[in-house]
Amino acid sequence: RTAMGNSLLKNYDVERGNPSSGGVGMSWQIFPAKERKTGKDVSVFIAMKRNLPRGLRTEEFWEKTIKKDAGFLTRLRHPHVLDVKRAPVDERGVLVIVTEPVVCSLANLMGDTKGITPSSSSTTITTALTKAKGAFNTRPPQSSTGTTDPNALPPHLAKIKLTALDIKNGLRQLVEVIEFMHNSARLIHGNISPRNVYLTPSGHWKLAGLAFATKTPSPSTPVDSTIKFGPFEKNKYAADLMMGIPELNYSAPEMVLKRRYNATADVFSLGQLAYHLHRFLDPDPNINVPTKIANVDEYRAWIQNLHRPLVLDGIPKTLRRYLASMLAIDPSHRANLKGFLSSEYYNDVLVRTLRFLDKLLQTDMKTRVQFLRQLPKVVNLFDARAAEMKILPKLMMQWKVGDKPLMLYTLPAILKVAERMSVSSFDIKVVPVLKQVVSINSPQFLYVALNCFPILLEKCSEQIQERILVRILLSALESKQPQLQSLAMRRIVDTANKNKFGYSVLKTNILPKIRRLASGPGLVEVRAAAIDAIGSIFEIFDKVTIKDKLVPAIQDSIKFGRSPLLLKAAMRVFAAMSSVLGPTITATEILPKVIPLLMESCLAAADFQSMFNTIKDMLERVGASRLDQLGAMQKGRSDVDANELKAALDEDADVGNFADLLAKEYTTNMLPTPQLKKEKKSLPRKIYTPQRTSNTTPAMDPFEMSGFLGSVPSQPRPQPTKALHNDMSLGGLDMGMSGAPMGGGYNPPSKHTQAAPRTTTTTTDDAFGFLS
Repeated sequence: RTAMGNSLLKNYDVERGNPSSGGVGMSWQIFPAKERKTGKDVSVFIAMKRNLPRGLRTEEFWEKTIKKDAGFLTRLRHPHVLDVKRAPVDERGVLVIVTEPVVCSLANLMGDTKGITPSSSSTTITTALTKAKGAFNTRPPQSSTGTTDPNALPPHLAKIKLTALDIKNGLRQLVEVIEFMHNSARLIHGNISPRNVYLTPSGHWKLAGLAFATKTPSPSTPVDSTIKFGPFEKNKYAADLMMGIPELNYSAPEMVLKRRYNATADVFSLGQLAYHLHRFLDPDPNINVPTKIANVDEYRAWIQNLHRPLVLDGIPKTLRRYLASMLAIDPSHRANLKGFLSSEYYNDVLVRTLRFLDKLLQTDMKTRVQFLRQLPKVVNLFDARAAEMKILPKLMMQWKVGDKPLMLYTLPAILKVAERMSVSSFDIKVVPVLKQVVSINSPQFLYVALNCFPILLEKCSEQIQERILVRILLSALESKQPQLQSLAMRRIVDTANKNKFGYSVLKTNILPKIRRLASGPGLVEVRAAAIDAIGSIFEIFDKVTIKDKLVPAIQDSIKFGRSPLLLKAAMRVFAAMSSVLGPTITATEILPKVIPLLMESCLAAADFQSMFNTIKDMLERVGASRLDQLGAMQKGRSDVDANELKAALDEDADVGNFADLLAKEYTTNMLPTPQLKKEKKSLPRKIYTPQRTSNTTPAMDPFEMSGFLGSVPSQPRPQPTKALHNDMSLGGLDMGMSGAPMGGGYNPPSKHTQAAPRTTTTTTDDAFGFLS
């Protein structure tokens, strides 16, 4: 026994839970999965004999109904038929089919949850298929209180909401596939109901459930029915047996009651499906969803009351007339399917647009181009979900084909759809297209991308912006198309001013390209646009970069091929830079570059006057700034001079302090004091205040400046002795007071006095005649 119960499942990673169900009696349980080799998304349909109702666990039902359903699907190919990827494999009562990805059946959305295991369940496919009893949990979902709620849908199904456009377009797809079955495959489906219609992730409706399909020579030729509709009342498995036949609500009267029918039986079934869907969708609470018909007797009563006047309440007015014709009791009075598509109900530009998209690859090139050129105007008529789910996948198919003309014409519509997409969806579905635009590097593709650039900026992450959008801009700047280059520079300015690009990206990648365009040999209009672009983004950069890189760049742009357009553009940018860089750089860097431009012979009088006024404004700003500086400096000097004058005129100034200062100056200059060794700190010397008394004599005033003697201490008058002698040592000079010359003389020592050691003295000249 294999781990998964079926060898086919070994090739797939199947997710947990049981998201959806469908088919006869809702016997198919559908799981999302991925193919291990390719990683592609698929859906796995699993039918288990053991999981069928007891009354249907017969070999006949298994072979003639379940396996026939799977076999027909592998042989019938149509865009609206469920696509089978791997042929069905039946192993020990477990039948597995691998198909294209589907989300659910219409029956699930309309509240039939039989066979659905909540996605939050921890039961896996592996354990479910190997259980001894009951491989699947087929109980209806439970509410949050733990009680059974048959109307509750799992979260992944509850969020799916059908719109009127979904129903209209889905019915259109069913009409096309049923016509194909009748006219080409010569088949009568015989079981068209919500259980056999599946929705793909893109919103496409796919028909399946071919268990009761019957071959027919022609659509109008009747065939006998092999289906037993009952009555089953005497059988204890009556309820089980009713699950093994087509639903009575959608079965034609002749098929159930007369058991002989032709292709018009499918028209009746489709009409009933349209009726139930619209009644289900109608928000009016007074309109009830039709009740389920349980047996043949109820069916007969229902048929008799089918065409009461109020039977079509809740149905769009454009559909009522044709729907009544589709539900005619007499098969010969029923409308045909081709007329249904041309009815007033389908006189809708949205549905016709979707119909054309389905057949886009089958039309000629001229028709496709005309359609795709007009498609962007129609995209906004769709709601965002419908545009993403129904239009975008069809357009992406053109990119897979790789036809560049068609890729080009689909790109505007793709980017139009992208306007209303979420960032995550955009990253998954549209970014690969942008990568191809960069690799193709065609001016036409770049032009379309730049026209939608604001949307791309909004949707792309910062990483995608630097990897893709910057490359689109650079490729456009490098192209030889002036219109494309100008558009790219406008997008750069808008983007830079919104701070969408990083500083380094602008400075390193984008700015050099614009500088090259400004100074290059291109058209004057392109060069002027490049100069204006620099003028629009220069404030983003620091002042050093502006001074060292951008000012020279503008100067270089007007060196060759000067014209009034270039000169005026350069003057505008220089003036803007002047207001940012300040008067000093304006005077030293900018004015020397712009003043000579006034002498260009290409300037008209009006151009000259405009540029002259601009230069004059710059000069006035420089002059005003300089005068303010000089005024501030002069004011500072005046303040200093005023303080000095005030101090000089102060009558209360301390003259004594000034005399002390002058005495120190004299002492310092005339009698330098030799440096002494540092001695111990002593008490401060007492300062004496000179006073005039009878026993004192005036101190010497060698400069005869009697007014300043207040600071010079007087010496006491010496008392007369036998030998008057007073030695005054001044700077090494002996000044005798006994009348001996002070210029230096020899006084012999007294006999009572010990002779001092002989020293050498230096004779000082009496330069000023003080000692005479």
